[in-house]
Amino acid sequence: MNEILLLLLPVVGVFAVGCSIALIALGRMIDRFPAGDESKREHSLSSPVESTRIAVVIFWVLFIVGIWGFMQETRFGLILGITTLFAICLFMFTALGFSFAVLSTMRARRNRAEIPVLQVGTADEIVTISQRVSEPTSVVKRKRQENFLTGIMMDTMLKKD
Repeated sequence: MNEILLLLLPVVGVFAVGCSIALIALGRMIDRFPAGDESKREHSLSSPVESTRIAVVIFWVLFIVGIWGFMQETRFGLILGITTLFAICLFMFTALGFSFAVLSTMRARRNRAEIPVLQVGTADEIVTISQRVSEPTSVVKRKRQENFLTGIMMDTMLKKD
């Protein structure tokens, strides 16, 4: 077997351990995130902590299958192992990406809900006025490089159609 390919197994293993820990931590963060009324919420296999644990267990089962296939001396086993390891690494990247996206969406909703609301009128006709309390961002100017290529690129990026 090619020793270079065999050397990549510990690299994939370290990646797998780190990503598994991160994915479980993100699942816990999403599960503990305050979402409003907690009395209506059901904790089942589809809750964030349990579903990420199931995903990590499936990941490790496929990781072992990939290593087993990789260690076979046949061409089919080698292809099966490499393909499985590559696929589960992509699966882990995707799971981490979706977890970060869910967490940022939940944070954005919470920040949007914290906008002060002023309600005017009687109970029959309520008018809601909301305003952001954030300060306008200041414009930061940078010193422009006097390089020809950098100047062309900056002009292209700053060009307004």
